[in-house]
Amino acid sequence: MEGYNFRFKVGSKNFIGVTQDDMTITPTTKESITKDDAGNRRRSVTGQDITFKVAGIMDLNGTGGTDNDMDDIIALALAKGDNAKVTFVYTRGTGQAYTGTAVITGYSESTPADGEGTYTIDFAVSGEMTAVS
Repeated sequence: MEGYNFRFKVGSKNFIGVTQDDMTITPTTKESITKDDAGNRRRSVTGQDITFKVAGIMDLNGTGGTDNDMDDIIALALAKGDNAKVTFVYTRGTGQAYTGTAVITGYSESTPADGEGTYTIDFAVSGEMTAVS
C-alpha cells in the first residue's frame, strides 16, 4: 500500500499538499494486584489514546473548495472551546474508514531559506474512534 492511500480529513475538507499522515493508537490500561491473584499483576485495556499527525507542503495561494488551505488550518489551530473540536474521517485505501472527534494539540510551520514551506498538525481524538458504517 502506498502512502497516498492514507487520508485524514476534517469535516468535508482534505488537507492541502499532504506529504505524510501518521496514526498512533496507545492502549490505556488499568493494573491491579489482589490477594486472590497471589500478587500477580492483572492488566485490562480501558480505552485508547489515539493521535494523528498530518504534514504537508504549504500553499499560500489558497485553494478553498474541498481543501483546507493555510488560512483554514491556522483558524482550526486557533479555535477554542467547543469550536476546537473537529469531526474527522480517516481512510486507508479501500479499507474500513473511521470517524470521530479530535482537537489540535500542536501546529507548526517551517520555511527554510532555500525550499518550500511545510506544516505539521497534531491531533488527539476526543472520545472514541468508530468505524464508518
